[in-house]
Order: sequence, then structure tokens, then C-alpha cells
Amino acid sequence: MTIVNELFDLTGEVALVTGASKGLGKMFANTLAKAGAKVCLFSFEKDDLLRTEQEMKEAGYDCMSFLGDITHEDEVQQCVDEIIARYGKLDILVNNAGIGRCNKTPDNTSLQEWERVIDINVNGSFICAKIAGKEMLKRKKGKIINMSSISGKVINKGVHGGSYDVSKAAIDGLTKALASEWAQYNINVNAIAPGYFMTDPNKEFFKADPGFYDLAKDLIPAGHMAEPEELAGTLLYLASKASAYVHGTIIQVDGGYMVW
Repeated sequence: MTIVNELFDLTGEVALVTGASKGLGKMFANTLAKAGAKVCLFSFEKDDLLRTEQEMKEAGYDCMSFLGDITHEDEVQQCVDEIIARYGKLDILVNNAGIGRCNKTPDNTSLQEWERVIDINVNGSFICAKIAGKEMLKRKKGKIINMSSISGKVINKGVHGGSYDVSKAAIDGLTKALASEWAQYNINVNAIAPGYFMTDPNKEFFKADPGFYDLAKDLIPAGHMAEPEELAGTLLYLASKASAYVHGTIIQVDGGYMVW
């Protein structure tokens, strides 16, 4: 076995990917499966979820799906219970599910709009990490990968700062808090902070405001928006043995956006 295979091979590992029915989550699930992992797809979008599960099974991957909401603790617990019943363990959690930006000024944002973003992005991620973490603690082994954003560190030019930015800053804090608690038990908790990627929500955002697309692209030293697949390497690194001594780190994948 080559050193590359030894470090990045996930054969026999069991992963849970939230928000896995489409977009980044679907790409993450396929990336882990290609590396050898058995994958559970978690989403509240039934049609897309079943379609993705079928596509992965047709590709020869060992996977299962679970229809649920990450903000409902009982549903997340049921999902993890089913993973344990089927596979006997849970090695990797990709805390990908979330909601996008409510692009309003703070004075025009209702408390309900604010709470919805915080509840899904922060509370939902905590619920998943808590329940997955309990299983990982039993075996003293695990990888938790949270989804942050460059918006957790800066307010992006051209959009209104608000609940989304606060939620991603909270994910950075959550990542460090969990890492400080669980690193001693061989559980790696880290996060990915993407810049501008051509996900479906961003495509819709740019389509509605072409001027903002040009503004954002001009702020990226690499000179282009990224495709979802350009996060695959970072995801695999954090899910594998290659990151065995990495704890509480937020990795920016932004084309250099943050250097200016």
C-alpha cells in the first residue's frame, strides 16, 4: 500500500453526511464513498435524497438514507441508532446541512428570520455533533467536520451582515469548543470555511444580481469562482488519517479571498 493510500483510504469507515441530497453534501457523500466509506445520507428533501441514494447504489457504493431534520434531536438520534444497528459504529460526521443568507439589513430582519438561521446552522450542527460524538466517545475514535464559511471571519462586501455571518462565527467557536473537549479521546473536530463556490443557492443569488457576481469574482486572487468538487480534497484530508493530529482548525478554501 502506498503512503497516499495509507493516509487517505477510508475502507471500512462509516460516515454520516447531513444535507446530503444535493449540492456540496451530495459531493461530500460521493467523495467519502469513492474513498471506501459506507455512507448514510441525511436530508429533509425526500425526492432528492432518494434519487441520490439510488445513484450511489447504482455506482456500487454501500449507502443508506434517512429523512429527517437536523434541528429535531429525536430524528437525529433515530438516524444514528439506525447507523449503529446496520454498521455497528460511526466514524465520520460531516455537519454539512444548513441554510443560506437572509440578505437583509439587521434593522429589517425579523426575530423569526434571525432565529431560523441560528437554529438550523448552529443548533442543528450542535445536535448532530453531540449525538454522533456520544458514539465516537464509546470507541475513542472519530472525525467531525463542520461547515463554516469565510463569512464567519469577515462580512463579505456586497451583502448585508447578519444571522448567517453570526452563525458561521458560532460554528468556528463550536468547532474549537468540541475539539478542546474531545481531542483527548482521539476525536478530531475541525471545520471547512469555503469562499465563493458555485452551489445552487449561490448560482441563484448571482443570477438575481449579476453585478454582485462580478464584484465578488474581482475580490478573489485566483480570479474565478470555485466548483463544489474543489472542496473534495479538503474534506478527504479532514476525514482521513492524514489529519490525525489536527484539532480545532478551520481551513479556508477561498481562492485567496482572505489575503486582502
